[in-house]
Formats: sequence, C-alpha cells, structure tokens
Amino acid sequence: MIANFFVKIFPHIFVISLIYLEFSPIYFNENELVKPFLSFLIVYSWISHDTNRFRPIWLLVFGLFYDFLKDGIVGVTPLFFIILYHLQQKKSESLISFDFKETWIKFIIYLIVYFVIIYTCNYFFENSSYNFKKNILCLVLTIILFPLFFSLVEKLTVRIGKYDN
Repeated sequence: MIANFFVKIFPHIFVISLIYLEFSPIYFNENELVKPFLSFLIVYSWISHDTNRFRPIWLLVFGLFYDFLKDGIVGVTPLFFIILYHLQQKKSESLISFDFKETWIKFIIYLIVYFVIIYTCNYFFENSSYNFKKNILCLVLTIILFPLFFSLVEKLTVRIGKYDN
C-alpha cells in the first residue's frame, strides 16, 4: 500500500523537484545562466505519455510554481499547460504519434508559441530587460534535448505503469 502511494506520487514529486532544481542555480549566478526549458519539456512529455496522471489542478500547481520561481508574469505557464492538456484530452494522439518526427515538430511548434507568448508578455507588461539572445539559445537547447528527456519520461511512464498495475 505504501509502495503504491509512492508510485502514484512519484511523477508529481519528480516534476516539482525538477522545477526547483532548474531555477536554483539562477539565484546564485544572477540570471546570467543559459538554461533550457526543462520543466516545460518534462511536463509536456508527461502530458503526452500519461494524461490520466496529471489533472488540470496539478498542471496549475506546476505552472504557478514555475512562474513564481521565474519572476515573470504569473499565470501564463499554467494556462499553457492546461491548454496542452485539453488538446491531448480532446483528440487522442494529438500530442504524441507513432512517428517521432511528428511529435518533435509539434513540440517545437508549442514551445515556440510559448516562447513568443512569454516574450510578448514580458515586452508589454514588464519593465525589466529581456535577454533575447540568451533565451533563443535556451530555446534551441531545449529543442535539441527533447528526444533524450522524452524517452526518459517514456521509460518512467512504462516502469510506473508496471508497478501501478
């Protein structure tokens, strides 16, 4: 029974700890660090592989935690996660397909849309400067790292699914 509880809660703890670990080096390096959007990548992969595990309330929690640590406009990331969840629920196989190239292209499109929305919100609502070159490098690095983390989440989902059954 305890093992079943840990199997069910592991993905949530994994995502929250990854979000925290993604932002913890930034506070020591004064936001000069180039980092990919790993939290976005992991949440996207979990939504693609197992929509039943993450409900919209969890996506709201993850997105708000991400936005609070990022020190940007709060609410854009959870809204984007919930839209991705809705797209996955509305049309089965919309985010993940048998052809990995198609999945990767969809991820790139969603990530670019997210990046443009964040950039636009920061441009209109924030007074701080937005380092465009650093963020483009982060975007490219995230796109390159997508297959690695996508396969990691796939393996974790399969392993957790075996324990869950």
